[in-house]
Order: sequence, then C-alpha cells, then structure tokens
Amino acid sequence: MHCVLIADLAAMMSQHGPAILHGSDRVPAEAVSQYWSASRNRLELWHQTMARYRAAEDSGNVMQLKTWWQQHAGVMEEVLVTEMLTRVVAAIAAGLDAVQRVDEISPVTHAVYLSHLEARNRVQQIMLFGRGNSVSDAVRLNRLRRVVERWTDTMIGRLSIDMPDLTRYGINVELAKQHAKESRDFSVGVAGRTTTWLMNAAMRDALQRRTSQQTSLPGANHAVASSVAMMLRPDLFDSVGTLKSLWMHRLSSTTGQADRVLKELQHKDIDQAVTADGLEMTSGDFFSRWYF
Repeated sequence: MHCVLIADLAAMMSQHGPAILHGSDRVPAEAVSQYWSASRNRLELWHQTMARYRAAEDSGNVMQLKTWWQQHAGVMEEVLVTEMLTRVVAAIAAGLDAVQRVDEISPVTHAVYLSHLEARNRVQQIMLFGRGNSVSDAVRLNRLRRVVERWTDTMIGRLSIDMPDLTRYGINVELAKQHAKESRDFSVGVAGRTTTWLMNAAMRDALQRRTSQQTSLPGANHAVASSVAMMLRPDLFDSVGTLKSLWMHRLSSTTGQADRVLKELQHKDIDQAVTADGLEMTSGDFFSRWYF
C-alpha cells in the first residue's frame, strides 16, 4: 500500500471527523489492539532501516551509503507522509474519549503518535546531517516535508471544528486553529462539499509529485490502514455503505430524541420520563397533567 493512499485515508477520516466524534458507539477493542500491534511492527521496520544507515555511516564506506539511499529513500518518504494518518487518528481518539468521558483509546493512539514523532525526528536528522545522498534527493524530501506539514494542519483543523482542543495534534497549532475556523464557516452545503473534494484532490496531487512510485513497506502500511478502517463503526455508514455527514448524524439523533419524548409523555409517572424530564424548564405545560 503506497503512502499516498495512507494520506487519502487520513483525508477521509479528517473530512468525516466531526461526524465520527458525534457518534455514541465505542470503538471495538480489537481495532485498537490491531492498530497498536500494526503500528509497532511498522515502527520496528523503520528503526531497522535507520540502524542500517548508522552502520553504513560508521563504516565510512561511501558506496554503501549511496546504496542505502537508493534502496531506502522510499522509507523516509513513508515516515513523513504517514504521519498525517497518525496525527488524525490520535486527534479523533482523543475527541472520542472526551465525548464519552473515558480513557480507553487515546492512550494507545497517543503512544503511537509519540513513537512516530521520534521516527520523524530521526529522518529529519538524516536529511540534515546525513551523507551519501544527492542534493536533489535532499531538496525533494524537504519539499515533501513542508507539503505534509501544511496539509496535516489543514486536516487537524478540519476535524476540530467542534472541539478546538484537538488542534494540539497539528504541527503548527495556530495554523490548525485558522483552518478550523475556516472549516466551521464553510462546512455545510454544496460549497462545503466541493471545497473538501478539491482540497483532497490538491493534497493527493502534491504528494504524488513528490514521492516515488514504488512502495517500500506495502504490507506494514496495509496492516495499519486496515486497523484504522476497523475503527469506523457500522453506525457511521448509511444503507449504501457511504459515510454519513455530521448533519445526518445530528438529524438522526434529534429524530430519535423526539420519538423518545413523545413516547415518554404517555407515561402516568414522571419518573419514567427520563428524556422528557430534560424539557421541564422550557416545556412545563406538558408536565402539568402529572401535578394538576
């Protein structure tokens, strides 16, 4: 699985992030466990790749260093690009735990996020101080890094429209807050959907032009993507398999609440009207029959 496809998954999760956070069902424990194991396995492969670079650097063999760059430059690209999904998943998990007032998912996703930051820092050190690579390779990786940072802040801001605290998972927090404000102003209607599609297409084009066509760790990337897909609960999809919008989730929950209120108002005892009891301050006339 190519790293650009991982970025596409991150964009989709970010686009539907507010709707995912609006849901009430919990993420399956199996999905969280698989995400942890798949991420740790991929991190171990990354560390092995960088350890081989250190061994080549310590040996002083220039040809060995050049060979490493030819074989493993794609791994460095994947470390940079896949950070987008790591940050988006960590932000969504933190939001879900905050909504449900639990502490189940975010400790795992945050630990993966911190480990990914460590791998990213090692890649940046090799980019700055490493040997054996050409100037064009260094420039291309740096441009890729800048593109990833810019679009990461866009994604984090897009899913933080209702929970501003989640912007802490952005690279530039102030820029992520700005994107959150813009997304809040243009998040509904045809204009909002068109803007989202164009942004996702622009991100994909920018990444494709700065990454190699070959995939370095397709199996590891596929395992991580599969575990993230398992976190998408069935209630997030409609009858044709499309993710529901935030508006649809709110409409469904409002309709369900109205049905419960109408049903509970038929009870003779107010203690049995759990949902309707919340309307007492604004709809006192409905409750007069229980007292008068």
